[in-house]
Amino acid sequence: MKRFLRVAAFACKLLLAYFASFVVKLFSKEKRNIWIIAERGDDARDNGFYFYEYMRKNHPEQPLYYVIKSTSADAEKVERLGKRIETNSFRHFFYYALSKVRISSSMWGGDLPHSDYFFKIRKHMSRKRKFVFLKHGIIKDYLPQHCVTSGNPDIYICGAKPEYEYVKANFGHPEDVVKYTGLARFDNLHGVKTKNQILVMPTFRLWLQKKSAEEVAESEYVAAWNQLLNDANIAQMLEETGLELIFYPHYVMQKHINSFHTNCEHIHIAKFKDYDVQTLLLESKLLITDFSSVFFDFGYMEKPVIYYQFDREKYIHGHYDFTKGYFSYDEDGFGDVAFQHEELISSMEKVFTNRFVMEQKYQTRIDKFFELKDNRNCERIYHEIKGLISK
Repeated sequence: MKRFLRVAAFACKLLLAYFASFVVKLFSKEKRNIWIIAERGDDARDNGFYFYEYMRKNHPEQPLYYVIKSTSADAEKVERLGKRIETNSFRHFFYYALSKVRISSSMWGGDLPHSDYFFKIRKHMSRKRKFVFLKHGIIKDYLPQHCVTSGNPDIYICGAKPEYEYVKANFGHPEDVVKYTGLARFDNLHGVKTKNQILVMPTFRLWLQKKSAEEVAESEYVAAWNQLLNDANIAQMLEETGLELIFYPHYVMQKHINSFHTNCEHIHIAKFKDYDVQTLLLESKLLITDFSSVFFDFGYMEKPVIYYQFDREKYIHGHYDFTKGYFSYDEDGFGDVAFQHEELISSMEKVFTNRFVMEQKYQTRIDKFFELKDNRNCERIYHEIKGLISK
């Protein structure tokens, strides 16, 4: 019964929003050219926000609204730029119905009100509305959820040339949908000034998502990262160099943050509300991750990376419907790959000894991977959108 009432309320809101938008468009030309933009509906730290910031500073004449919850830790910085819409409010439904272009860094992002319901019907109600998919990061493997049959974007943004070629050839999008512009947030990765800190940022594991807090706490995943957080060799390296280590679990794993612990005063376990990922990437001298695509951002800045893949085989077979793409960590990666804890310590010692200067073989790989390397990514995305709606 509760589900029926939720669906009924959703349908009523949607129909009323479409009716109201139809009336408003009859009398206001400006309301016919509204763009809405979001990430997941409760954050503003990714390509969506950086493109929004670019638009507000460089094209304030364009009616553009950012969708985010008022309770979000990021709501204030959106409001400073102006025109915030509360996620899943009637105003959200109304501006969605009004919008000419919807822009998101997530295929099922916060630009859609109640996306769990909306995603099932939006293809039938959005034929005149253009969808620009900014993405969270660079794609390196085959992802069925990014194929044309899933999201059906009008523009699919890529951040690197090999990614562009792979997506264009394998994801089934019509001609001229996939664009290589560079990611919006890459504009912010120039003129970097680092702090005396290193960042440890692993991604999540699909098989842990439905586990209890107790089961997650006892998992191999938590044990491996806690071993790093409590290693005496790492503590000594930090003490001798004056470095701080920030451990930032993935967004999905933040609810289990209390499963991670350390006794080292130079190691900090970061909560989502207290730290901004982009700032951490900018300020850190070294990134240790496993499979997270944030290493592309770090490599773009030409800073050393270490991959700690203690569960690679399990990840390949248990995390999504994995089909290997064009990228090999061993042959194309931007840093050493460690499979054992001892290998990780050895790679860290090497980076420390080299004073955080990237090895030449990894520098060569990065130069080949990123053909576009400037601060005009948002500008290129904007021109692609303008070209799309002018057709």
